Amino acid sequence: MKASLLVLSLVFSLAGNCQENLPSDYLSKSFHAGRREALRAIMPDNSVAVIFAYPTRTFSNDVSYPYHPNPDLYYFSGYKEPQAVLLIFKEPQKAPGGGTYKELFFIQQRDPQAEQWTGRRLGVEKVKSELGFDSVYNGSAFADYPVDLSGFSRILFAGLPDDVHDDNSDPADLYDLIQAFKKKAALPDNYDAPTYELLGSLAERATPANLNYAIRYFNKRVEANPRMRDDEYVKAFSGVKDSVGLSAFRQKFSALKWNTYLYNKLVASLREIKTPEEMVLMRKTVSVSCMAHAEVMKAIHPGISEGELQGLQEYVHKKLGAEWVGYPSIVGGGANGCILHYEENSRLNVGNDMVLMDVGAEYHGYSADVTRTVPSTGKFNPQQKAIYDLVYEAQEAIFPLCREGVPFDSLNKKSTEVLAAGLIKLGIIKDKSEVHTYYPHGCSHFLGLDVHDMGNYDQTLKENMVITVEPGIYIPAGSPCDKKWWDIGVRIEDDVRIGKDKFELLSWQAPRKSEDVEKMHGRPNYAR
Repeated sequence: MKASLLVLSLVFSLAGNCQENLPSDYLSKSFHAGRREALRAIMPDNSVAVIFAYPTRTFSNDVSYPYHPNPDLYYFSGYKEPQAVLLIFKEPQKAPGGGTYKELFFIQQRDPQAEQWTGRRLGVEKVKSELGFDSVYNGSAFADYPVDLSGFSRILFAGLPDDVHDDNSDPADLYDLIQAFKKKAALPDNYDAPTYELLGSLAERATPANLNYAIRYFNKRVEANPRMRDDEYVKAFSGVKDSVGLSAFRQKFSALKWNTYLYNKLVASLREIKTPEEMVLMRKTVSVSCMAHAEVMKAIHPGISEGELQGLQEYVHKKLGAEWVGYPSIVGGGANGCILHYEENSRLNVGNDMVLMDVGAEYHGYSADVTRTVPSTGKFNPQQKAIYDLVYEAQEAIFPLCREGVPFDSLNKKSTEVLAAGLIKLGIIKDKSEVHTYYPHGCSHFLGLDVHDMGNYDQTLKENMVITVEPGIYIPAGSPCDKKWWDIGVRIEDDVRIGKDKFELLSWQAPRKSEDVEKMHGRPNYAR
């Protein structure tokens, strides 16, 4: 009796304890519904798309990492909780009790005791009212719900979440949802999503000129996955001899029922083009990030630590409303700036070195990606300035290309061209072929719900794509050049919206030009 009263009291207390003073600029339920309709419009006939929530992850012992939703599930639903699966159907389906449905959503059940520990859950009724779904059920209903996925011509999904453990106390956790899906979809035991994703990508990009290379590359990758060696599609692609065989394989692969490659291709075609609603959030997250970089330019001094610089950046993010960072913050002084994804940020004193800071906020799910390289003294020395200005010159040459119709790969070609010429002029390299010794990455990637967002790089730029422009030069100690250049690492990274005829620089609030960066030093800031 006491236990029942306790549960009832928790139910009523949680029911009446709605959060107040929340942001008012979240994406609307009409946005998410529109994205589902956009996906449905390009799905093949008689198909279903299946999207799982991300699993929770253990931080230490019985403590979990803060939960981050699957960007796809958030994009199509607005749902931010774990233990869920969304099904989107191309055509309306007959409901068991009459009528039709075009999507099914199975979510985690309300649990007052669990919610007292780990936070509020929306539950079925609020998912209907707040997120705009009609057919919503607790996850426990999925296994017995009368929908035979194996009868569809295409089952589109991004692969199954990795390393998901079964919580025996929860009969409808993510593990159970996945097992129910496998059964309903008649998914082969050896289905390996990454292998099929690679297979689809190589088959689409292969030409008679690079076919043999593509097959050798694929075979080498498959060697590490013995259970896929006898797969009929793997063997078929490995046996392709010419363009006729490649065409036949493409036709065969296009009919694959369980299709990870097609799912990613269709979703990427939507996510790579930002809607007006998304652009509001993109401008906000980039603005927050730039203001944080500007504060660091004011506060930096030789005695400061990498960790303090990181803390100042992330403090500004929180102060301005961002929930998270979009990726682990990179704050590298001197030699650490030559490590592309340096994340330790443990140097206690940056001395007189430059500090490369690749730090971006995440605001309502959307990530910025901004990098600035700043002299700790407030003044670039001659070698630092020479490298910095060369990277800036490369950026300036790339920006005019950021418009609709320009081939995506032309941006990196231009960046490589400018950096190679500049490094030759400085005497750091002798031939343009050596440029990738000091410029080992590409110039641009898509940006959005993921910092490296979904999108097709084998195409021309389109209006309302959001991309980065990030040339860089990294000269670690021991490089085959004059020692005066050693341990100089510079990257300048900005976020750009592609326009019809010109670009929009989203990250304009963080100074880029070397003289403007120097002028920021010592100004009043949050840290002083």
